[in-house]
Amino acid sequence: MTIYTDGSYSNQTSVLGYAFCLVEDGKVEYFSDAFILKNGSSTIAEIVAVTKSLEYCLKNGIQNPVVVHDYDELPFFAFGYRRCPPSMYKFVKTLQRLTREVKPRFRKVEAHKDDTYNNIVDKLAREAMQQFFSRRTNSDV
Repeated sequence: MTIYTDGSYSNQTSVLGYAFCLVEDGKVEYFSDAFILKNGSSTIAEIVAVTKSLEYCLKNGIQNPVVVHDYDELPFFAFGYRRCPPSMYKFVKTLQRLTREVKPRFRKVEAHKDDTYNNIVDKLAREAMQQFFSRRTNSDV
């Protein structure tokens, strides 16, 4: 199984959006969501996208997926080769735990290039963030 992940974060609205898609044997499933996260970052959004995909794998008995991402540092955090700032600690610890349990392989692709699924999850993460903000704004009126 191949999983494409991406995340997006707005400092202005404190909304984090993430998306991932599962690709296997010609079948594709998309997942996306968003939530408020004070003091978040685009790096945390990238990590959340991967952790959400690995949580899905854990719940569904999927082992050894290939996680395709466009954030350079991701494998370093996942395997504990790089220290993270305190603001990212709980997210990185969750990523490390899930990495040990699900045993993914990581594959880096260039962002905003010719990778169809990477471009789709990028768009879905931004849309999830925008839709979340719109729902919140409209419900406050």
